[in-house]
Amino acid sequence: MSTAGLPLDNEVSVVYTVPVNMEFLRSCVQSQNYRVTAHARQVMAERGIAATMMEKALEFGEIIEREPEDRPYPSVLVLAWSESGDPLHVKCSRSPHSPNLRIVTVYEPEDAKWESDYKRRKPSRG
Repeated sequence: MSTAGLPLDNEVSVVYTVPVNMEFLRSCVQSQNYRVTAHARQVMAERGIAATMMEKALEFGEIIEREPEDRPYPSVLVLAWSESGDPLHVKCSRSPHSPNLRIVTVYEPEDAKWESDYKRRKPSRG
């Protein structure tokens, strides 16, 4: 067993190198190979965002941001459009030591913070 998440000398540490791209996201959704964080569950419940909406976003959306320096793992932000025409953002990541997708948060972007295409953030004031 590992101590504090570090492999012991006799353990093999696997590093996954599959990039987080739309093909990977679709594959994870289709195989139910993803984990929704407690934060994402809470936000979805508070805002009435169904798991099926999140899944559709990951299957049919587009990656609009990549944050390779994000911690604890590099992340991507996906934009998709609901059936009602509203934008939806899904932030997700993947540990290099885990084969599954991690859903960090899901939200409807605020008009005040995003350009009209919801792909670009508005410049911050101040």
